[in-house]
Amino acid sequence: MSSFKVVFTLKQHTPIIHFQSNQSGATLRATELKPKFDRFLIERNPNIAVKINANGHKSLDYKVKIEPNISKREEIPDKSSLFFANMKPKDMSDIEWQRVKKRFKTYNRTFKIEFFSFNKDILKAIKNDFEAFLAHTNFGTRGSKGFGSFYIADRFFDKTLIQHQVYSFSSSNWQKDIGLFYQFLRQGINFSERTSSPFYTKPAIFAYAKSKGWQWDKKSIKEFYFSEKLKVQIKKYQSDVVKYTSDEKYLLRDLFGLSSSQEWKSYSKTIEKEDTKKDKDGKPEIERFKSPITFKVVDGVVYFWANDTINDILNQTFEIKIKNRDSLKLSTPKEFDFDEFFEFVLKIDLSTHIEEEFHNTNEYKILNRILNAIKVSR
Repeated sequence: MSSFKVVFTLKQHTPIIHFQSNQSGATLRATELKPKFDRFLIERNPNIAVKINANGHKSLDYKVKIEPNISKREEIPDKSSLFFANMKPKDMSDIEWQRVKKRFKTYNRTFKIEFFSFNKDILKAIKNDFEAFLAHTNFGTRGSKGFGSFYIADRFFDKTLIQHQVYSFSSSNWQKDIGLFYQFLRQGINFSERTSSPFYTKPAIFAYAKSKGWQWDKKSIKEFYFSEKLKVQIKKYQSDVVKYTSDEKYLLRDLFGLSSSQEWKSYSKTIEKEDTKKDKDGKPEIERFKSPITFKVVDGVVYFWANDTINDILNQTFEIKIKNRDSLKLSTPKEFDFDEFFEFVLKIDLSTHIEEEFHNTNEYKILNRILNAIKVSR
């Protein structure tokens, strides 16, 4: 093997949602991998030789070659629990939709990825850090929810490579499990109108907020915009989700990722959120905020952790707006520790958190299995 080359054999563990998925050769792209890997290597190797272009963009001097044309295409279910952007627009023809809709791309076998550079320090960094990079990184759309997971073939996932507290659970249906678990964490699950086996659970973030003496944002928005409907709900339901009140009101669900526009379908309204702090051009300082939580699936095990980007959105005030109505201002907390939140979640007793009438449902059993598995794996 050339002394200017480093080669790894990779295995794909979850499908990648590719923006060119209708093309037969579309697969893991060097154009996506290299910029991400450059940033990773530069951060971990501060003395490495960096190229800076006229726009100030930093990159490293190496080439990437990925074994081509070995992927297959799979349809994404219209009602995927983790991907909601594949519903055909009403004004688009079936033929056009088949041309532009996203699909899964999966590899039939292991494949090789080759790095080439004349700079031996860069090659050494690649050799030392590529596995850690793969451990932290997924590719394509919805990577934070487990899609596009690749890892070095014939190696067990090394969670010590992750610089954050890692939690895990085994799964035979990772998409369903992650989708259900994430809903439970962030917004709760409401299948109460389902004719067969209804299910409802309040969200973990609500219970955590209550333990802190905080009122979560959904209640605050209802108080401000839908007070009459809220009064009806309080009379109808015994749940503390609608009853609990506090003077400490915070924007909490957006700590899991900023949703600047949200459809409240049962209210036939669109909720808009905008950072009150503006940059020099008058634009909101925070327009997007990616979820700090990453799910990584390897060999039937779901690993997850929260990174430090949560600090970017803490103690920020947002304007909540509905068209032709006065605006409401809510702030994120000054402090929030996801690991503390996860530890709180693991102490939740589902038998009391979820009403007894739902204990025989599949959702209850899945959540119970996931939480118990996480506890055992720690």
